[in-house]
Amino acid sequence: MANSVKKIALMALAAIILIAALYSALTFPRDIVETEVSFSIGLDQEREAFSLPLFHDKFQLEVIVNSGSALWSATVTDAEGTKIWEYAKAQGDQTSYTSNWIAIPSGNYNFTFGALGIGELQANIRVTSKGGFW
Repeated sequence: MANSVKKIALMALAAIILIAALYSALTFPRDIVETEVSFSIGLDQEREAFSLPLFHDKFQLEVIVNSGSALWSATVTDAEGTKIWEYAKAQGDQTSYTSNWIAIPSGNYNFTFGALGIGELQANIRVTSKGGFW
């Protein structure tokens, strides 16, 4: 009888550990957009579609400027074109920007990064998503 209880307890513990590991793997932060932009003088933009994976409910934008200085903006719209989030920045001396985690439901979105200015801008852009307790 005691062996049966131990086996059941071990199986329950193994199932709990497996479920926790699977949930952690599904919600772990991952890069969903990674691109490099190089804009010359004037208005320019780059758009990329992305999907927020199942069990993910937040995204974060990171912009690292390699060279140049210009007014830039980043926008996320849903599949119908409704603006979900927007940020604009006059780069100046700041060479990096990281947004807070922005909550949105899983689904399909469009990310647009644009520049308008008298200077050139070269930057690395990364959008990361996460879910759960991360």
